[in-house]
Amino acid sequence: PNVTKLVWHDGTTHEFDNVWLRDQCDCPQCLHPRTKQKLLDAATIPIDIAPVDVTLGNVDELNITWTSERHRSVYNTEWLQKCASGQFKLVPPEQKRKLWETGIGIDSLPTAQYDDVMESDKALYAWLSRLLKPGIGIVKGAPLVEGTVLTFGERVSNVRKSIFGRSYQIVAYPDDETTDVSYTPRILNLHTDLVYFENPVVFVTIHCREMRGPPDQGMSVFADGFLAAERLKESHPEAYRVLTSLPVDYLLEVDGKPYRNRTRVICTDSDGNVEKIRANSLDLVTKDMPYHQQRPLLSAFRLLTEYIRDSSVLLRYQLKAGDIVIVDNRRILHGRTAFNTKEMRRHLEGCYLEYDGFKANLGSLEEKWGNEV
Repeated sequence: PNVTKLVWHDGTTHEFDNVWLRDQCDCPQCLHPRTKQKLLDAATIPIDIAPVDVTLGNVDELNITWTSERHRSVYNTEWLQKCASGQFKLVPPEQKRKLWETGIGIDSLPTAQYDDVMESDKALYAWLSRLLKPGIGIVKGAPLVEGTVLTFGERVSNVRKSIFGRSYQIVAYPDDETTDVSYTPRILNLHTDLVYFENPVVFVTIHCREMRGPPDQGMSVFADGFLAAERLKESHPEAYRVLTSLPVDYLLEVDGKPYRNRTRVICTDSDGNVEKIRANSLDLVTKDMPYHQQRPLLSAFRLLTEYIRDSSVLLRYQLKAGDIVIVDNRRILHGRTAFNTKEMRRHLEGCYLEYDGFKANLGSLEEKWGNEV
């Protein structure tokens, strides 16, 4: 077999595939020293490559000279042992999600002060590392100026420009002047954002710039879509099957341009685990839904919505000026109670963040602070 067998000091042995070993060489000829991109083309490594010489260098070094090109590679033995035992992970494992429980409150969420997360990498990591577990987090004490949400967003991830711009102001407009129901004082039912996009953003980030008025008006409401899907699966398996298998259409028209997407309401991975909830009754289009799917889909959607709106597991919170709330748009639905514009002044500014930037940022912070937080 085309493998190299190593025996460690404790007597354990591990086999390493020779093609894989050659591909791991990080010398300047094989790995760009600055960008860390591979200069060695993995597709050109001979399938029958083998070492002609294997020696121990310094305490933690293994030297291998390869047949075809007489190339010399140096490997860290501690790293090789971690690879062989499955302990080395290039990307930190994704945080395990915890489904919400009855009576969830704002005090149970990851919370931090704005100045702390903006000025300290350690504080930022302590907050970010707990964010995905509940899917929502709060930052307090942010400046009340326009653009603060973008400054914060760029500290967390990459800001994604949408049809609403890099950021958007959420204030109440008359019905004949608005482009979205969220920009009115009407009730905003629980939903996930941008369902009419094929590739929606992962994080919705909202900064409260002003909130003055009755505490029972304009209150933010949040729900755990994964919990609702789990409860639907347990109690109504056929409805769950319908929402994980049959697609629905979502549509929003902006400036005469239709943004339309066909997707499943409950999206699962190859193992059947829920990975996204795409639920938004505002933008659901059923006009051209096939007749034989109409009742099954709409009935299943209604059942899921009942679990989403179950008051025992809703999180209600009146945002305060200076608060920033960030939610995982794959999982957490958000909404708002209605308010009277004559009694309340409510001004929010939002932006969208990408998951890839969040994951890269978290991975970098993990290397520095993972053992201290």
